[in-house]
Amino acid sequence: MSKSVLTKLEDSTYEIIQPVDPIVWRDAQNKVFNNLSKDLEVKGFRKGHVPEAIARQHISPEKIFDAAISEVINDAFSAALDEHNLVPYTQPSVDISKLSDVELEFKFLVAAEPTIEIGQYKNLEIGHKEVNVTPEQVDLKILELRNQNAELVLKEGKADYGDTAIIDFKGFVDGVAFEGGEAENHALELGSGSFIPGFEEKIVGHLPGETFDVDVTFPQEYHEELKGKDATFKVTLHEIKQRVVPELNEEFITDLGYENVTTIEELREHVKHDLEEEAKKAEDNRYLGEVLSKIRETSKFEIADQIIANEAHHRIDQFSEQLGQQGLDLATYLSYTNTSEEDFHNKYHEEAEIAFKNFLIVNKVAELEELEVTDEVVDFEISKIAMQYNMEEDQVRKIFFQDENGINQFKNSILHENVYKLLASSND
Repeated sequence: MSKSVLTKLEDSTYEIIQPVDPIVWRDAQNKVFNNLSKDLEVKGFRKGHVPEAIARQHISPEKIFDAAISEVINDAFSAALDEHNLVPYTQPSVDISKLSDVELEFKFLVAAEPTIEIGQYKNLEIGHKEVNVTPEQVDLKILELRNQNAELVLKEGKADYGDTAIIDFKGFVDGVAFEGGEAENHALELGSGSFIPGFEEKIVGHLPGETFDVDVTFPQEYHEELKGKDATFKVTLHEIKQRVVPELNEEFITDLGYENVTTIEELREHVKHDLEEEAKKAEDNRYLGEVLSKIRETSKFEIADQIIANEAHHRIDQFSEQLGQQGLDLATYLSYTNTSEEDFHNKYHEEAEIAFKNFLIVNKVAELEELEVTDEVVDFEISKIAMQYNMEEDQVRKIFFQDENGINQFKNSILHENVYKLLASSND
C-alpha cells in the first residue's frame, strides 16, 4: 500500500490522503469486471461468455469504479490508521481526491480520540451554601400534598374556573371538520390553559346537559394547516366536577401512609426532613457543577467538532422521541415555545459540549488518582440492589445488566460517582 500523508487540521481532527497501490486498484477493477461479465447477457452470446471487448461496451467504467472502490476502501482506511497510529472516535468522512483506471486516492477526515490537559481540580475553594428550610416552605409542601390528594366530586350549578368539565367536542373550520378536533367524555380543567385560547373561558357559566358552540381563533404559533384560522367547536357539557381538597387532620395524615407519622407536628417534621434532603442534593449538584465549571475553564481540550455534533444530534433525537410519545413533533414544540430552530440547536450543542468535557474531566481525574472499580465492588453494589428489591443477585444481573457491556456501564457509573465524591471533598 502506498504511503499516505497525514495533516492535523484542528482539535483532534486529521486529514489523511491515502493513495491505493496501482496494482491493488487494477486487480480490484479486474475482479469487479469479471464478476459483472459473468452475469452479463448480450444477444448472440451465451451468458458468461461475452468477449471482453464487447462486455466493456456494455459495462460502464463508472459501474466498475463504484464496485471496485468498495473492494479497497476498508483496507485503505485500515492501512492509513495503522501507519499513523490513529484511533478513530467516530465514523470518518471520505472523499475521492483522484480517480482514473490507473489511479485512486482517498481523502479521509478522521475524528481521533479527544484529549484533555486538565487544569487545577483540587483546592478550588468553591464553598457550599447553607441549606435552610423555612416554615413557609413546609406549609407550601403540605398544601401541595393536600392538592395532590384532592378528589373530584360532581357539582351542581354552572361551570366555573377550577372545575373539571366532562365534554364532547367537534371542531369545524369553514364548516368542515378537521383532523384531531374531536373527542368524547374529555376531562378539561377550566382555567388550565391546556386548550386553544378562548375555549375554556366560553364553557364557564354553562350547565350540565347543554350543547352549545364555542368560536375561537387558532393562534399563529400553531400547526401550519390551522394557524390563524377561525374555528367553531360543537360542545356538549355532560358533567361538572369540583376539586375538594382534604382537610389537614389525622385522617388525611394517616392516609398519606408515612411511617410513624400520625399528627400534624409529626407531618411537619417529616416534610421538613424531606425538603432538607432535597435541598442538600440540589446544593451538592450546584456545588459539583461549579467545581466542574472551574476545571473546564483551566483545562485544555482537543475535541473534534464532529464528536460534539454527534452528541448534540443524539440528545435532540432523544428529545424528539419523548415529544413523539406525547403526540408532538419538534416543529410544533418550537412553535409553541416561540423558539427558533437555530437557538434550539445551539442550546443542545452547548449542553453536549459541556457534558462531553465533564466526561473527559471525570475520566482524567480517575486516571490521575488511580481510581478503579473492581469486580468485588461491582458484586457488593449488586448485592445492595438485590436487598433493596428483595431479589436474587442472579436476577438483578439478568434484568439490569444483561451482558458484559451492561456491567461495564455499571462500573463506569460507580467510578464517576467516586470521582464526584473526591472532587467534592477536595474543594471545600
